[in-house]
Parts: sequence; C-alpha cells; structure tokens
Amino acid sequence: MAEKDLNPDDLVKDATKPKDGDQLFNQDESFAALMGDDEDTVTFVFQHVNPEDDGTLTCVAKTTRGILSFGAVVQGEIEAGHEAASAVEKSSGTKKKPFRHWKPSLVVEKTEVVCNEGDQAMLQVQVNGYPKPDMRCTFKDIPIKPSSKYKIYHENEEHILMLVIKDTHLEDAGIYTIMAENEIGFASVDIHLTVIRQRYPEIKTRVDDLSVAVDQILIIPVEVDGLPEPEVHFMKEGKVISSSEHLKVIESYPLFTLVINKTMLQDSGTYGVAATNVLSQVSQYWGLYVYTKPRFIEKIQYKSLTVRQQETVTLKVKIVSEPKASIKWYKNNKEIIGDQRIIIDDAEGFYFLKIKDIVIQDAAVYKFTAENTYGFIEDSVRIDVQKAPTILEAFEDAEVLEQDVYHIIHTVEFGIKLEVFPKPSVKWYLDGVELSYDRQEFTRIETLETVKLIVNEPTTDLSGEYLCVISNECGEARASARLTVNCSPRIMVHLNDQTVEEFSTLFLEVVSRGFPTPTFKWFRNSQELEVNERVQFGLEMYGKKKYKITCVISEITYAERGEYEVEVVNTFGTIRSHCFVNVLTKPVILEAQMNDMVIREGADITYTVRAFSNPLPEVIWTWEGESVDTEDVKDQNKLITSHDGTDFRMGIRKAKLVDAGVYQCIVRNCVGQTKHRAALAIIRRKRDDVKDEIMVS
Repeated sequence: MAEKDLNPDDLVKDATKPKDGDQLFNQDESFAALMGDDEDTVTFVFQHVNPEDDGTLTCVAKTTRGILSFGAVVQGEIEAGHEAASAVEKSSGTKKKPFRHWKPSLVVEKTEVVCNEGDQAMLQVQVNGYPKPDMRCTFKDIPIKPSSKYKIYHENEEHILMLVIKDTHLEDAGIYTIMAENEIGFASVDIHLTVIRQRYPEIKTRVDDLSVAVDQILIIPVEVDGLPEPEVHFMKEGKVISSSEHLKVIESYPLFTLVINKTMLQDSGTYGVAATNVLSQVSQYWGLYVYTKPRFIEKIQYKSLTVRQQETVTLKVKIVSEPKASIKWYKNNKEIIGDQRIIIDDAEGFYFLKIKDIVIQDAAVYKFTAENTYGFIEDSVRIDVQKAPTILEAFEDAEVLEQDVYHIIHTVEFGIKLEVFPKPSVKWYLDGVELSYDRQEFTRIETLETVKLIVNEPTTDLSGEYLCVISNECGEARASARLTVNCSPRIMVHLNDQTVEEFSTLFLEVVSRGFPTPTFKWFRNSQELEVNERVQFGLEMYGKKKYKITCVISEITYAERGEYEVEVVNTFGTIRSHCFVNVLTKPVILEAQMNDMVIREGADITYTVRAFSNPLPEVIWTWEGESVDTEDVKDQNKLITSHDGTDFRMGIRKAKLVDAGVYQCIVRNCVGQTKHRAALAIIRRKRDDVKDEIMVS
C-alpha cells in the first residue's frame, strides 16, 4: 500500500455494492468489511490512515465449518512533515537497527490432503523470508489465480498462506505447488490433494416377486453401490435377517446374497434389502411364495390289512399342500361316494375313510389321491376279508396231440376260479405223485382268484390223473381231471444244408420223436432214394421215444447235388425235413484253342479256353511265369475277356518280338486248379513286307 496512493472512493466503488438495497459503507468511517455478491469475497477498506495506524491488523472470520484468521501490515505514509520527522529522529540521537535479509522458506504441516468430492479443500503453508516473498501457486504447471474456484488468503502475523479449492471434483486431485521468491532466493513445496468420490447408495439389482417349490435352495443376489461403502441388511416382514443354517447372508461387496437352504412353506412372506451410508438409505422389497405339491406327513397306516366280517376299518392320512389339494378316495380304481356305512371326513390336515360292518364284497384295493396345480400323490392299501377256499369253476378232462402236422405245439391248461383269503397253499399231483415247483414241463400261476397249472409241451410221459389241493387256515378244496396225450412225429434236430467235395462221403441225420415208432423215406430232388452199395439208411433209438434217422452216400458226385428230404410218418401224422447239398468240383478244361504257334511280327493272335467247375472258376493268364497285366505298358497290346464264367479269352494285337514266350492259362477255384500252356514264337518281318504294307495302306 505504500507504493501507490489508495483512493478509498475507488476501492469502495470497485469492491462493494449495495446488498438488499442498503448502503453498507459510510464514507466517514475509517474501516469497513464489505461482502461481495458471491458471499465468498470480503474486502477490507482502510481510509483516513494516520501514522499511528501503522502496525499489524488481524482479521478473524467464523463460519459453520471453522475459524479463519489472517493478518495485514498497515503503513501510513505522510508526505508533508516527512523531513521534520527525520529531523526529530536525528536530534533525539536514536538510530533504528537495519533489517536482516534471508531467502524464503516454506513449512507445510500436511503434504497429503484428503477431501470428499463436492467439499472444499484447504492447502496451508507457513512462509518465512525477508524481504517479504512473492507467492505463487500452480496446479499441473498452470498458475492459479483467485477466482470463484480458487481463493488465496494471507495471514501476515503467522506468515500463513492458504489456498482454498471450492466444490472439489475428481479432476482437482493432483500435485499443487506453492512457491515463494524474494531477492535473496526461491523456495517451493508440493502438496498432494486426494479427492474421494461419494455416491448415494444404490441397489442395482431388481428382485421381482418369487415363487419357488419347497426343499429348494433359493439364492437371491443383490448388487449394491455407494461411497462410502453402504451397510446392507436383508429383512423379512420388516425384521433384519440374521445368518443361520436355514437363512444365510453372504457379503462380498458389491454383491450381497441371501441364501435360503431347503425352502419351507413358512418362508413365504415379504422380503427386503436396505443399503445405508452417510449420504442416504435405499431399500427394495419383494414377495416370496413357497409352494409344494401335496406331500405326505403320514401315509395310510397299513400296507395291507386282513379283517374279519362285521369289523370296522378306518384309513387315515395326513398331508401338506400349497395350494390346497383336491382329495379323492377310490375302491379298485372307482371313486368312492360316501354314505352312512362308508364315511369320508377330514380334520386338521388329516383325511379319513371309515368302513363300518365290513363284508366280503368290501375286499378290494383302496386308494387315496391328492392333487393340486403342482403335482399329484397317492397311497393305497389292500383290504382282505378272511374266507375258506371255494371253487367257482374247476378244470375238466383233456386229450391232446403232442404236436400236429402243422408244427403247432398244443399246451394244456388246468385252471380253477375260486374265492379265498388269505392266499391258500396249492399242491398239484400226477398219478398220486406231488409235482415239484422246479419241473420245467409245468408253469404255475397262483392268485387269490385263480389257480392254474400249464403243461407247456404235453408228451405221453405226462399223461395221467391230475389233482389240485387248495387249503388255508379256514378250510380246503379239491379238483381233479385226466390228461391223455397222443404224439405225432416231431423233428427235434432238422437237416442242415451241406457243402461237400466231389468223391467224398455225405452224412445226413435227423432226430425225431413220435409215438408209435415212425417210419421214414429219403428223397433227392423229389425222387425217392433206394438203398445200394453207395447209399445206406439207418434208424437208431435215441433216448425215450426218440430216434436217429440217417442217410450215408459214399463217393458222391456232382450229379448227386440237390435238395435232400426225409419224411417221417406214424399213425398221428407226417413231418418232413429237407436241406440242400452242394457238391464242389475241381476246375476242368473242356476245350482249349491254345496251341504252340509261330506267327510274324505285327500279326494278331487269340487264345480261347472253356472250363467248368463248382463254384465257377477264375482265370489267370501268365507269360513266362509272370501275370499278364493289361494296365502295364508292356501288356497294353493284350486284351483279356470272359463270358458266363466258362469261356475265357486273351488276345494279342500286332504282336511284337518281345511278346514271344510261353503263355499259360491257370483255371482255379476253392477246390483246386488246372493249367493249359502254349508257346508262341514270333518271326521278324522283312523290310519288303513292311514297304508292301505301307503302299497298301
């Protein structure tokens, strides 16, 4: 202020304005504090300064956030009388000490400053140095000037410089440099500002109303955000949920998970989640509906039940169901309609079926069913009423063929219909001898309503008197009948197709069963065979009422191939078995147009071989022991063909001298092979012959 004149009128005019229409500054006052429009700027104006006003002035400002103080040195300069003052000083004989000069130094209490986003940050430095240093502040090497964003305050008494950053944002974070410089030297200090972002708590996951079946693991994840990190609580019906084995809260910010282990009907209700931090609290609510298909708490108390007549029976079940189930009772799959004797009722989750004065007709399978939208359950019980065996329908005498000419197996079934309970003991006898259960000839079927004995393949051995004895604790019943079995011939082991080589021995055999003893005939290609030196027949007993029938032909020939058949006959029928006999023969060359020859060079020649065998043969042509290959360059003038598997040809077109040699035709099949050979000599053509051919062409 000493270096230029201060005009209070100008200061007042530039730094202050009326507020709410009132003039804040009176021109007669020597000091005033004036508030700017932004309410963050204060201007202090001094006027009518006198020498006695020299000194340090301190201003203290108090706000809701704290107390701020700063100082200023006031020096009044009086131009008139300055020399007089100097004279007085000299006459008094006093002399002021000269000031000591030193370079600036900066003292910082905090080099790391942290504030929340939106708050103001204060960076404070204590400044020392004389003469008074010039101060500068920079951020990212950019000078900071006072503005609505930045305020710079000086407290002269404490030599404090304070940089205030208003309404901080994340981009305000970084290194701030405060520099002091005078004519002696320079000093600087860096202060790091960290801005922490604050966010209102937010529940990012939307949870809709849920429906879930019982005994499930329900996982409800909720993602939460906010700064500071919010505190999260899950609630049911407004009460905070504490973790347990059934309800567990898993925290792994930002994900919070509510896990319901094995859901129960009691878990239905209103659930919520609340997230709270210093800024606010948010919450979200949803409904949970736990449903279940009908489930048994108690099933029917019996699996089966035996009662006496005139007793009363009560069947009881208990179920749980959400929603409520439709209940029905059935007797042998027919729905029961209650009456005075059969009563259907329910109470406190129990369902009852009560049968009074039970009679034989009440014996049945009773079934309980429950059904809702989500499922169906049932339980059943068989109720039996005790009764001695009573035969309603018995079996009769039977006569059957063991097997007829159409190979139809006749089974015999002895069946009895009865009323009885409990299940009786059943015994079967043949001619007074009890039949054991492990006999394969019989099949037994036993129920409460039916007893059956099935003779699977009746034979004469199984003829006789059959007796059935049925008994239980209440009584006994019997039934009997006779079985007569007639037996037509039956082939047990049939003829099989055979393949034999020519001049070997053919052996044919069948195993037949029949009574009385059968006769037989052998046929070849529908012609009956006669016994001779090469053809022999045989009949041999083989077990009980079984026979081996054979036909042996020695030194068989190809002409004797064909279909062989045996006919077996007795009083009750006829049966046949047949097979095909194939006779294999070695290849035989029937005709060969393949002889030793001498031809001229360039002539054509063809070899032809006719052969026969069973099966048909294949042919290999060789030259000097090597197979002829028409794909080979040296054999490209040769052509090999065949017809009907019997005629085989190889032709040589425009024979060359190198084609001379021994040619061989090998005819073979799976039985054997035969060969035919021929030598070919080739005479070189004369030059005159070649010229004649050229002239002719």
